[in-house]
Amino acid sequence: GVQVDVSPALVSLDRLDTWMTNIYNEIMKHSKDKDANHLSPSLALYLYGRSFFLEDKPIAPEHREAVDYFLQQARKHWLDLGHRQSQGHLALALKRFGDKESAMGIVRSLKERSVSNEEMGMFWRETELSWWWYRAPIETQAMMIEAFAEVMNDAQAVDDCQTWLLKQKQTQDWK
Repeated sequence: GVQVDVSPALVSLDRLDTWMTNIYNEIMKHSKDKDANHLSPSLALYLYGRSFFLEDKPIAPEHREAVDYFLQQARKHWLDLGHRQSQGHLALALKRFGDKESAMGIVRSLKERSVSNEEMGMFWRETELSWWWYRAPIETQAMMIEAFAEVMNDAQAVDDCQTWLLKQKQTQDWK
């Protein structure tokens, strides 16, 4: 196989872990309600991205408390995040961090909120164009495919989501 040098990625992970720990420290210092929802699309993306490197670079002890806090936030407040792409990020992160039950709950909810038909496949009615990265319809659908495949091993949902993507490709000029 091809050897990939992961050392630059590992250096970047130190910076990201420190960024996330700094956010946690600010919440602990200034928030009157530590259990309130302190999640954001960026923190959901952090947890998702970090989950790819848990074996290559385990969470360092100085970041463990902060990571555990945001994983607990994900379990408690994922629905309040309100964006399916971010909810997909959290489902995959929770599964990879070892909480398959919470991950499956998120993906089941995503599926319950979907619409399916033979022509269009599986989609969500609230899909809309927006300049916010976490609302991009194509990227969000790709995240749904990843979540259904990895968390639920739901081949039919994956096929149905792919049908919707193919229909979009046929009818739109993708940038």
